[in-house]
Amino acid sequence: MSEPIMNNSMNNSTNNSTANAAYRAFFGLSKQASFIATLAASSIAFAQAPAAAPAATPASGNAQVKPTAGQAAAETFTIQFQDTDILQALQMLSMQGRRNIIASRGVQGKVSANLYDVGLFDALDVIMRANDLRLEESGNFIYVYTRQEWEDVTKSRLKKVSRNFPLEYLNAKDAGEFIGPILSEVGKVSFVGDVEKGFQPSATDGGSDSWAFQGMLVVSDYPENIKAIEALLKEIDTPPAQVIVESTVVSTDVQQNDGFGVDVSIIGNLSFSQFTNPLSGAQQLLNGSVQKGEGVANASNTNVTNIKDPTLQVGVISDDVSVFLKLLDSVTDTTVLARPRVMALNRQRAQILIGQRTGYLNSTTTQTSTTQSVEFLDSGIKLIFRPFISSDGSIRMELAPSVSEATKSSTATVGGNTMEVPNESTSEIVTNVRVKNGQTLVLGGLFKEKTVIDRRQVPGLGDVPLIGNAFKGYNDDLHREEIIFLVTPTIVKDEIAKVWSDEAREFEHAVRIGAREGLLPWSRDTLTTAQNQKAFEAMGKGDRDLALFHCENSLRLSHNQPEMVRFREDLVGQGSTAQSDFERSMLRRMIQKQMDGAKQVTAESTATDAMDSAATDNAAGSANSGMDLGSKK
Repeated sequence: MSEPIMNNSMNNSTNNSTANAAYRAFFGLSKQASFIATLAASSIAFAQAPAAAPAATPASGNAQVKPTAGQAAAETFTIQFQDTDILQALQMLSMQGRRNIIASRGVQGKVSANLYDVGLFDALDVIMRANDLRLEESGNFIYVYTRQEWEDVTKSRLKKVSRNFPLEYLNAKDAGEFIGPILSEVGKVSFVGDVEKGFQPSATDGGSDSWAFQGMLVVSDYPENIKAIEALLKEIDTPPAQVIVESTVVSTDVQQNDGFGVDVSIIGNLSFSQFTNPLSGAQQLLNGSVQKGEGVANASNTNVTNIKDPTLQVGVISDDVSVFLKLLDSVTDTTVLARPRVMALNRQRAQILIGQRTGYLNSTTTQTSTTQSVEFLDSGIKLIFRPFISSDGSIRMELAPSVSEATKSSTATVGGNTMEVPNESTSEIVTNVRVKNGQTLVLGGLFKEKTVIDRRQVPGLGDVPLIGNAFKGYNDDLHREEIIFLVTPTIVKDEIAKVWSDEAREFEHAVRIGAREGLLPWSRDTLTTAQNQKAFEAMGKGDRDLALFHCENSLRLSHNQPEMVRFREDLVGQGSTAQSDFERSMLRRMIQKQMDGAKQVTAESTATDAMDSAATDNAAGSANSGMDLGSKK
C-alpha cells in the first residue's frame, strides 16, 4: 500500500490539503501532534523516502549518529512535537525513516520540539538528550533504553578481567586507596607487599611466610576501568626525589668574653640571608625599639635588668661552607668533629649519631619472677632530619639537633640490690626551616660544659695538719664548648647521581691499579695495563686495527673496565678523530703518566749510551791521532 502523501506529482493546493489530511488520518494523530506540510513550488516538503534504508554502523550511549551525505539529503524533513508522548514520537520517526525502532518498557515521557530539515538520527538525538535516554543501533533495528537500563545492559555484556600491577616505589596500601574511586561496584582490589617498620628481626618472626618480592596490586574489574587504573598508577608510581645532606658539626671554644657563644653573624665577607635570632623580637619589645606605624603609639620603655642574651642562633649561608669555617677559625679555636654526607629520599627521616651508647639493666619484677634486659641510651651529638622538596626548588627541613651526655649514678632497688641508672644531660633544638637548594643552614647555641678539677700538693708536707694547706694547690677550670651544626641540603637528580657513581667507580678502579703497581709482571692488572698502553700507542699512530686488538685483549683479561669498553666503542664506531672519553679519564692520565715515565727512562738511557759512545769515539780518535804523529816523526 503506497502512501498518498509521498506522491510528488500533486501540483495544486487542493490536492496538497487533501494529502495532508490523509496523512493525519493514516497515523491517527491529533491536531497538537500533526505534521506541518511545508509547501514549496507546489510540492510537499517531505522528501521521497528510499525504498530500503542502507545499513549504518551501530551507535551506543547518547552518541549522535549521522547518515551519509546522500542519505541525509534524501531523509531530511520538518516535524513538530507539542507535548507528545515519547512512544508516539518514536513511532512517527520509525514510519518516516522506515527503520525499526524498539523502546524498552521503562521508556516514557513527553517531548515538545520544532525540528526543521533534520534527518532521522538528528531527531532521535534530540529526543534522547531531552529525556536522558540511550539508543543502540544493530542492523536495521534501533533500541531505546533509559540510562539505568543501558548501564545494566552494558554491564551484563562486559566481562570482568583481572590484572596484576607491580609497584616499584608506591606503597601497595596507599595505591589501593588511590584506585578506590575508579573501581566499579563489582570491582575488587587486593595488595601484597606491606613492609614492616624497623630493621630488627625477632626470634619468633623470621619472615618465612612474608611476601619476599616487590609490592603488587591485583585488580579485578571491567576492561575500561583497568585501563584507567593503569594510567593512574603509571602517573603516580614514579621514583621519589632524593636529597643529599652534608652536615658539618663544629666545636668552638667559648672564651671568657664570649660567655654566650660565638656570634657568627659578625663574621664578615659572608652573605647571610634571613639571619634571625628567635628571641630578638622579645628583646626589642623590652627595649622599646619597635618602630611605630601609622596610628600606633610609641612603645613604652621598660627597664629590665639582668636579662641574659639568647644563645640559640639560626641562619642561612649562601657561600661555601669552607669559607665560613676558615673565618670562624680566625675568631676562635674551631674543631670539625664530623662531616657526614647522607642521601635521603624525599619526606623520609634520616639520623646521624656521633657519640656512644651507654648500656644499663632494666628489671621487670612480677609476683613470680624478675626479668632483666639490657637497654641502651644514645648520647653524644645527634642530628635527625627530614627533607621536603617543594615544586619551586626550595627544601623544607625538619631538624632536631641535640648534644647530650650520659652519666651513671647508683640507686638502690626495692630488693636491696644496687643498680646503675644513667642520667642524661641534653640540649636540643626542634625546628622547621625552608632553604633554597644548595644553601647552608647554621644552627648554633648548643653548649657542652666540662669542669676540670686540679689538685696539687708537696708529698708528705701537704698532709701535715694545719700547715699542710700551704703546700697544696687548687686549679678548677670550667671548659665550655659550643656545638654548631652546618646543614647543606642539595636536590640530587638521577643523571647527577649517575655521574657521581661513575666518577667514584673510576676513582676506585684507578686507586686499585695504583696500589698494585708493584705486583709480579704476569699479574692480571699488570698485563691489563700493558695492553691498555699498547692500545693507546697504536691509536696514537693511527693503527686502529692494532689498537682494537690490544683493547680486546685487555677486556678479555678484565671485563670491569668501563673506560676501555667506551674506548672499544669508539674504535668500532664511526671512527671519530675527536678525543674520546677514555682519553679524558683519570685512568688515561695514569697510563699516560706511566708512558711518559717509560719514555723518559728510555730517553735517558739512550742519551747515556750516546754519551758513552761519543766518549769512546773521542778516545779512539785521540789514540789514532797519536799513532799517526808518531809514524810521521
